[in-house]
Amino acid sequence: MLDDGGGHVKTLKALAASHPDAAEYRAALARLVKAVAAVQRPDGFWNVNLADPAHLPGPETSGTSFHLYGTAYAIRAGLVDRSALLPVAARAWNGLAGTAVHPDGFLGYVQKVGDRPESSRPVTYDSTADFAVGGFLLAGTELAALA
Repeated sequence: MLDDGGGHVKTLKALAASHPDAAEYRAALARLVKAVAAVQRPDGFWNVNLADPAHLPGPETSGTSFHLYGTAYAIRAGLVDRSALLPVAARAWNGLAGTAVHPDGFLGYVQKVGDRPESSRPVTYDSTADFAVGGFLLAGTELAALA
């Protein structure tokens, strides 16, 4: 299963830089961020199924937020080329803020927890979950740290 980046970031923030596994986590996050950048949608979101854009199409906030969190951290930590990946991060933030955030601050287009992505369909403008709000806030905080 492909991590969305969030797990790697949280692990790297908890590990000492000298920890024997830290270099492996840094390298894995850099590879992941570069790989997901290649399949980002033009609107800034990532599809639920990264390998098949026709399967479960449409915006999805939680995965996009955690991919953005991983990307912004990797840029800030110097794990990836800032000039190449900053547009990816900006596109993701603009997609989230412009499409998923309601005027009252509600966060929509969230896939619910389930045994598989299809179990929470359809994902709509009004579907949300606390974990996605947390991911969105983590992504925004990490992105703001780049400024």
